[in-house]
Amino acid sequence: MARLLRLSAPGQSSQDYVKKLLANFQKPGDSGHKSSTAASSSLADPLSARELEVLRLIVAGMSNREIAEELFIAESTVKTHINNIYGKLEVQSRTRAIARANELNLL
Repeated sequence: MARLLRLSAPGQSSQDYVKKLLANFQKPGDSGHKSSTAASSSLADPLSARELEVLRLIVAGMSNREIAEELFIAESTVKTHINNIYGKLEVQSRTRAIARANELNLL
């Protein structure tokens, strides 16, 4: 939510209101910017254990079919997990998912 607020507020009166809202997200002594370590817990919807497992297999270079075989699940289920991962990490490719996961210290 804080990220969306920072991206909004085109007018000055809106900016003042957004600053007040953002202040509610900060803890005392917090600058409002999160380190990459703290960012892993800042996902609006954290990755499930299974999604993390799929992500690790993606990092290992496995195809959807190989992941399905490794986890004893259908390939369509792997695709669903991957789409969920992309949505939660706000990315659109395996390469970006890996980079984002590294930024967030998820792996």
